[in-house]
Order: sequence, then C-alpha cells, then structure tokens
Amino acid sequence: MSLAARTAVFFPAALGWVLLLLATGWSLRAVREPGAAASLGWKWWGLAAAILVCFRWPLLWITHPLNPDESQLIAGALTLRHDPVFWRSVDGATAGPLDYYPLLPAAWADGYASYAVSRLIALAVVFASVVFVGEALALTAGAALARVALLPALAAAGFTTDPDFAHYSTELMPGLLLAAAGYAAVRQGRAPAPRWPWLTGLLLGAVPWAKLQAAPIAAVLWALVAVRESRAGRARSLTPLVIGALLPALACLSLAVLTRQTEHLIVPYILRNFAYVGAPQFSWWASAAGQWQNALSDGYLAFWLVGTGFFVAGLGFRRSRTVPTAALLVFAVGVFSALAPRRPSAHHLQLMVLPLLWLAGAALTLRWRPEATPAAARNRLLMAGLFLGCGLLPQMALRAGGFDPFAAINSAGVNPARQELVALVRAYSNPGEPLAVWGWRCALYVEAGRPQATRQAQTEAQIYPSTLQPYFLRRYLEDFQAANPPVFADAVGPGNFAYVNRERAHESFPPLRAWVRARYTLVADLDGTRLFVRNDRLDAVKSVPPGQP
Repeated sequence: MSLAARTAVFFPAALGWVLLLLATGWSLRAVREPGAAASLGWKWWGLAAAILVCFRWPLLWITHPLNPDESQLIAGALTLRHDPVFWRSVDGATAGPLDYYPLLPAAWADGYASYAVSRLIALAVVFASVVFVGEALALTAGAALARVALLPALAAAGFTTDPDFAHYSTELMPGLLLAAAGYAAVRQGRAPAPRWPWLTGLLLGAVPWAKLQAAPIAAVLWALVAVRESRAGRARSLTPLVIGALLPALACLSLAVLTRQTEHLIVPYILRNFAYVGAPQFSWWASAAGQWQNALSDGYLAFWLVGTGFFVAGLGFRRSRTVPTAALLVFAVGVFSALAPRRPSAHHLQLMVLPLLWLAGAALTLRWRPEATPAAARNRLLMAGLFLGCGLLPQMALRAGGFDPFAAINSAGVNPARQELVALVRAYSNPGEPLAVWGWRCALYVEAGRPQATRQAQTEAQIYPSTLQPYFLRRYLEDFQAANPPVFADAVGPGNFAYVNRERAHESFPPLRAWVRARYTLVADLDGTRLFVRNDRLDAVKSVPPGQP
C-alpha cells in the first residue's frame, strides 16, 4: 500500500487498540464491584461503537465490491428507489424485502460511493444487534457480565478482514430482528404481567421476510417464549404472540396480491428457496469442513468460536438448567441454519454469531456469583479472565502480530477496462434509465448508477437447468421487453464471477438472442463483458473509445 493508505489504516487502528484496551480494563474493573446494573450505559456503548468504526474504517472506502452479493443488494435498493414495490421491481432470490429496504440510503449515493454507504449501514446493523444482546444479558445477569460476554464478539466484528463479514450481507438484518426479539422476550419475561408480547411475535415473524434461511432460529425462539409464557401461567399472552408472528406474512402477501405479484412471491421466494436447499452442492460434512476453512480465513472468527466453545464445554452442565439448555438449543439450530444450504458461503456463518453470544452469556451466568463478598468478586474475576483468555486474547495476539489485513483486498482494484465499461453505460443511458445484465455482474448497476431492467440482478436461475428455469426465462424476457433498456450487458465471459463460458451467454436463450439481435448493436467487449446498445441510442455518443468495435 502507499504511504497515505498505510497512514489511513494505522491511525484508526491505533485509536481502536487504545479504546479496546480501555473497554477491557473497564469491564474487568467493574467485575470486582458489587451490584448488577440492568443497563450497560451510553458511555460503554459509545466506546463499543468507536471500536467498531476504528477497526473497520479502511474497509469502508474500498472502491470495489467485497462480495458479489454486496452489489446485488445495492442494485436492488437502487431499483426500489425508482419502483418501491418488492417482487414487482426486485426479486431478491434467497433474500426478502426486509434485507433490501434498509439499503435505500445507499441507492442515493453515486457510483462507488454506494459501497461506503452500504458498509456503514452494515456496521450500524451489527452494532444495533450487539446492543440488543448486551442489554438483554444485562437485564438477565447484570451489566458487568454483559460487558465481558460481548468483548470477544466486539473484537471479532471489528478485527475481521474477511470480505464476507465486512459487507452488508443477507444475514445481518435477520440477526438484528432476532436480537431485538430476544431483548423484547427478556423484557416481557421480567414484567409482572404480559407486556407487548405481540412485539416479540412481530419481530420473530419478520425474520423469514428478511432471510428464509434464518426462519428455523426464529421458530425455536418463538416456541421457547411460548413455553415460558405457558409455564408462567400467562397463557393469555399466547394470542398476541401468534398474531404478531403472522402480521409480517399477512403484510407481504397483501402487498403481493394488491400489486398482482403473487406468482412472483411464491415461485422465486418460496418454491425456489426450498429447491435451493433441496439441491445441495456438498454433503453436510463437506459443507461443515468448508465453513471451518471460511472461519479460518482471517482467524478472528475461528478464535472466537473455538475459544467460546472451549469455555462453555469446560464449565459443563452439572444439572439441567433452563436458560443454558435453551441457549444451547438455539445455537444448535443456528449451526443447522448456517449449514442447511450445503453451499459453504462464509457469510452464512453470521447466523451462528447471535446464538453463540447468547450461549456465552448463559455459560457465564452459570458460575457468576453476584454477591457482594470478596469470594464472589474473585469468582467473577476468575470467570471473566478465563472467558477473555479463551475468546479475546488469541484475537488480540493475532492482530498485534503485524498481519496486514488490507493488502490482499485492495489489490483487486478497479482496472481501466472496468472503468471504461462503466463510462460507456453512463454515456449511452441517462440517470434513472434501466440497465439489463445477463450473467452475474451486479457491480455494473451500482457503479453506473442504473436500476435493474429485470427483477433479478443476476441470471443464475435462467442459466442453470431446473424445473423452475422456464418460469425465470419467461419472466426475464417479459421484464426486458417491458423495460426496453437502452443498454444490455452480457457478462458471461473470461474474468467474470460464476460464468466465464460464453456457451452460457444470452444467445443460449433463442427468444432473447432474437430480440437483442433485432434491436441492439454490439459496441464494446471489455473485461469479459459485451455491451450492446439499443439502435436508436447509437448516436448518443459522438465517438466510441479507441480499440472498441
């Protein structure tokens, strides 16, 4: 990296180290003090937010997508800015509408700036999730325990340099909804009478409409809350709990019916999601092995997972404990949800983060003695030291070892051919006009600042044979013809993501080939992507850059 780039990395990281050590010292000092405050306080949360921002700072400004899904999500938000009806303008594939709408601020940024805005939103979602978990733990066992439980997770979230964990992934919003539901459930459980049980149900019912893959975790949490309410003699709270859980589904289905998009909700989101899980690419064992390699990619997540697991296993369950057993169950379901697609994408591991935080808090609670005695204070300090030694210290040692986390990520910069391709799209189309893409190059929508001409930003479902392929091919052509985009990009070619063999190009679908051949002209073949311009727009640019057809 250049001196300026290294300086931009060094100073925020140095400040982050100071703040992390301060937070660690604060937490350990508070452990020795009697009392159990029911909130961590705004000062500690301000410190936690600053730690995340400092360590993540360099990743915010990288001018290329950290993951193909990052561009796909921003492209969807950009399209929703022009037509806010989900499933009519955007099909999120395995992600639902609640993953896309929070990204709308990124849609108002221009070109490469959208990436920075989306990563700031991702960081805000991560922080909000940690806040809800921390406050729930503080209500349960006190602020001192909550601070200790959160520190390794906070470090892992800040230290991480894996692109899959640093971008706005489809697992972040489900995590926030689950964290908020967990906090609402704890507040409800501590109230003498049922208080807003519908809110817990509403948050859990919203999870599948962010990511269907996270639905098992939400279902288990809902069942645990329902059992708790029944055992506490508060059966009357079950009705609002059920109604709240059904409201998000009712809202989404009503929107689809009113906008005549029912088919486009059921087929791509419900049926294809089940087909996606039902046609795995790997065995359970191979998927687990692949995800372990993903966790090892930069080390921090692996150290946190293994350290927390080692600490929990070391405590053991001498007798049945309701809260630890429930936390262990939720964690097991989180592991299942992360592995269920049997496609080892690293960002699926985000589904394990929240259950692991709850499990760590429950394990600490087992041996946490809140009494105001010297023996209890020593016990708390011992438990905190063991936990941080397992989960936090290895992360700090790795980061302090001089590992340069950003060189590899920055090396994949924006090449001249890619910049030229983006310039051509902007030259031949006007802001707000749609762009059609065949293949998987969602970054072109984002960098050119153009909404999608078709509901899907990429054409995986159109290219791969399946029982649903005819539906997706028909819909793609209908969307293409209705939008009549001035520019069409065939991104099947060398150097592209997923599709490099031009036998899978748009010509493999004869109706689309005929439509493009009759109305569009090839103007460039750049960076593995062929750019076609609608014939009536060919005069929009006086001269095409040298060396292009």
